[in-house]
Amino acid sequence: MKIINTDIQARAVLQLVTATALFFAGVLILAYRILEPSQQLLYHSTSSSFQVLMVSLGLAVLLRSYFRRSQIAARLSAVFALLGSIAILDGITGSYFDTFNAQIPWFAYLGFLPLTVSLLSLFPEATQRKPWQQLFLQASAGYGLAFAGIGFAFLMMHLFLKSPLLAKHPTGSLVVCVAALLAGVACYATHYRGRRPLPKLSPTSANFTTLAVLTVMVFGIGMFHTQMADLRSDGERAVQQLEQTRTAIGESIIELFNRLGQRWEMYPLREHSELMEVDIVTYLKDINYLDALFLIAPDKSVVFERLKPSRNSYYEAMMNDPEILKGLARNSESTEILVPEFAVKDLTAKLVVRVPIDFVDPEGQRDSGLYSVLAVLDVRAMLGTAVMNTVDSDIETYTLVRPGRWMDRGGFWVTEPTANYLENKAIKLYSSTLSMYYSSGIPTEAYLYRLDTLQETSNLQMLIIVGGIGLVLLVVLAVERNVSLEVQGRQLFYQAHHDALTGLWNRSSIEQYIGTKFYETKDVTVLFIDLDGFTLINDSLGLHVGDEILNQLAERLESEQPRRSELARFASDEFILVLDGATTFPERVKNLAEDIMSLVAQPYRVGDNKVYLTATIGVAHQTPDVRTPLELIQRADMAMHQAKKLGYNYVLEYEPNMAKRLISTSSMRSNLQEAIDNDELELHYQPIVRSNDQHVVQVEALLRWPQSDGSFIAPDEFIPVAEMTGQIIPLSEWVFKRACEDAIKLQQREPKLRMSVNISALHFNRANFVDFVLDTLAETGCRGAWLELELTESILLEGSQYAIERLEMLRKHGLSIALDDFGTGFSSLSYLKRLPLDVVKIDRSFIAGIRHHKGDRVLIESVIKIAQSLNFAVLAEGIETPQQAEFVTELGCNFLQGFYFGRPVPLEDL
Repeated sequence: MKIINTDIQARAVLQLVTATALFFAGVLILAYRILEPSQQLLYHSTSSSFQVLMVSLGLAVLLRSYFRRSQIAARLSAVFALLGSIAILDGITGSYFDTFNAQIPWFAYLGFLPLTVSLLSLFPEATQRKPWQQLFLQASAGYGLAFAGIGFAFLMMHLFLKSPLLAKHPTGSLVVCVAALLAGVACYATHYRGRRPLPKLSPTSANFTTLAVLTVMVFGIGMFHTQMADLRSDGERAVQQLEQTRTAIGESIIELFNRLGQRWEMYPLREHSELMEVDIVTYLKDINYLDALFLIAPDKSVVFERLKPSRNSYYEAMMNDPEILKGLARNSESTEILVPEFAVKDLTAKLVVRVPIDFVDPEGQRDSGLYSVLAVLDVRAMLGTAVMNTVDSDIETYTLVRPGRWMDRGGFWVTEPTANYLENKAIKLYSSTLSMYYSSGIPTEAYLYRLDTLQETSNLQMLIIVGGIGLVLLVVLAVERNVSLEVQGRQLFYQAHHDALTGLWNRSSIEQYIGTKFYETKDVTVLFIDLDGFTLINDSLGLHVGDEILNQLAERLESEQPRRSELARFASDEFILVLDGATTFPERVKNLAEDIMSLVAQPYRVGDNKVYLTATIGVAHQTPDVRTPLELIQRADMAMHQAKKLGYNYVLEYEPNMAKRLISTSSMRSNLQEAIDNDELELHYQPIVRSNDQHVVQVEALLRWPQSDGSFIAPDEFIPVAEMTGQIIPLSEWVFKRACEDAIKLQQREPKLRMSVNISALHFNRANFVDFVLDTLAETGCRGAWLELELTESILLEGSQYAIERLEMLRKHGLSIALDDFGTGFSSLSYLKRLPLDVVKIDRSFIAGIRHHKGDRVLIESVIKIAQSLNFAVLAEGIETPQQAEFVTELGCNFLQGFYFGRPVPLEDL
């Protein structure tokens, strides 16, 4: 089962979320700039180049995230990475498309360049990469992680500092930090270790990420827009307040000095000087911002200058000031405010109010020409009360009093350091013009002078956005984990119900299906299909060839699978086909089975191998006597094994007597094991006589299984069961050990008698057989010379040379070797002459027919001659009559054994 590694899955989620956030942030900010041109003066947070960089990086990573195996997407990703590199160069050289300077430092742009360069790479699959390519990707991943760490560090620094670090606008500086964090993480996830491709995420995760990140970014732009709109409104209100204040002050000043001029025009000539002097003293004393009063005659001569105490004379400055001279030359009949040049040289601004006066002579005639009253005003003192009454804020307003000379709201001229601060640090909020009845078109601007509050607000907003992205990341990761768990669950469910190799149903699934149909339809037929000799294919050609053959066979069976049926791989080379509704059509089932055998028999091609197979099929139908669903499988299996006994590539339907035989075999196996464990078996001994004098020279130990009724189960019945179940090994060990013990007892009674013991070929071929024999002899105290081991020709199955070496070793320890049942096996004479034998025993089946079958007589005579020519002694088994004894003796047989000389009896009865 393919389980998604959680670390790789987390990196895939990081790649998706960060790249999506980077892309949408760049797109939305760029769209905001285009759709909100009124905010441009205020905005100035990031440059167009940086926004194009964000969009390009986000798109480059997203293309690699959504289309991991597409070469077109990889090339398009490289194109966007190249566009991002161009945007970086444009940002470093001054942002060609911007009319303002966002003050993003060159090193901030340069830090993104390795990320875009790493995305330009079009390397082959991981297994085909060169070492330097792998190293490049690993280095790129490491740089991305380090760059993300730097971005995060700058983001944290903004929380403690009161001014932006990477842009003029606090929000712009934070955008640069977050963009660095997102871009670094995205590139780290894209290039991590190079050789480990990230898994493809589910559509649910992609759709949720797109919607959620877009929502977060729109919300962030909305917060920024609201903040900027509020600041613009605050700036507009500040300008309006300034206009209202300046208008009110200007009107009051002009009204004040107009009243002065009107009084002076109306004073009688004889009291004119005294009354004017009173007014001058009163004005200079009561008006704190009035520094001096001049009276200028029509010929531009100074009639008098009156100063406030501690003030220096303005005479030289006034009479040489171009602005004053221009105002006097105009000789306007309206009151006007003049800004003299000498006033801009001091720290605080000075204004001059010119009030025209037309004096009247005693006869009621006007004096020739207009006089001008010039009042020198200290703007700082004049605005002092208004400034104190203005609510303190981070916003400052400035008025362009004359070209190149700005005045703040406190009446101070803007100095060069302040102008530089306004240009590089402060944020312009609003621009307007003051229009009063005595002056119009005066430019006025409002700036956010102190950025502390804006920085704190921007920090909070950016933390909300970053937190939203983090929340999206956690949700997507949780969704993806749930999706992967669902996939794993489906995979586990599939594996629990299907065979891993062929994809067919497995044993548990088919048993469950049979159980369901067994009770629902009660019309189930099971075909148990077993391949003949499949183990030989695995052993000779290899397991991979066997697996491929099984896959091909599964495809064939599925292609021919009838309706209302299910197919499963039951075990290694066993398949089960379950039919629903076929019990009443046995002929159709048999035809189907034969078709399956034909299907199996078609050749299989695996590489250069062409393999032929056959199959044996057992069939079982659901009948009233079937008590459980699994019994159907059991019956089909029994039928299949019985068919193999009758010959391979055969179909056989279950019959009741098969179960009886199987039950009998199973019962015998259990009872035999109990007999071995409880020492219920016995050894009986049959005499062996010398042919010339019929004197007993040896006895053969024969195994007997006594029953409670006094009868015995014949060895021909339980020995095959023991060989099939593996019980023959402990059984053979028990016989040999008991024979050794009885041989000792026999030697005490008849020292010249030897004992013959049958040894199973399976036991003989065990690796430790010789050690077992020698250890048993040593344990019991029996001598090898007292024993003769009887073996059949099947010992040659595991290799003649191996058997010869063992036999020679046993003979070296004094044991003699007899070849039992000679003539019934398959050994050739070439093997026979090489075997270290002492005795050859002729099988009883030949002896029984010597009176009726000439062939048997000829065969016995031939065997005796062959054995004697090889210097083997010959023993004839199954001698039951004198005629048989006489015949084989005449042929030259050395030893005789059979009921004629004695039946097998216990040792004590021998």
